[in-house]
Amino acid sequence: MTWENVLKRQYSPILDSLPTKKKKRLKKSIQAAEPTEYFGKDYTHLGELIELMGDLDLIKGDKKLNKRMKSIGEQNIDMLATSTKLRKQYEGLYRSIRTIVYPRFEEGDKNE
Repeated sequence: MTWENVLKRQYSPILDSLPTKKKKRLKKSIQAAEPTEYFGKDYTHLGELIELMGDLDLIKGDKKLNKRMKSIGEQNIDMLATSTKLRKQYEGLYRSIRTIVYPRFEEGDKNE
């Protein structure tokens, strides 16, 4: 069952009190804001690219570039760690907001 179907079927006093256009806008925003698996994927891909460039010795001969790639790699690891912390906060905030709109929603209620 998709979130879209769950959103259509769940009762929400807040949604019921809104005009149709605002109701649709809120439902779409909740769907769009749902945490996804892609949150930190870009940082992971960048890390893989940096590692690959090092493995292929594409930067070995250029000390300045080698130093820069090492710095970028370290920055990427820091950003990945930060994004992991932010994702946890994001998921908590999303659940809090979603339970305001759909009071009976809890993590295990996806199949209602």
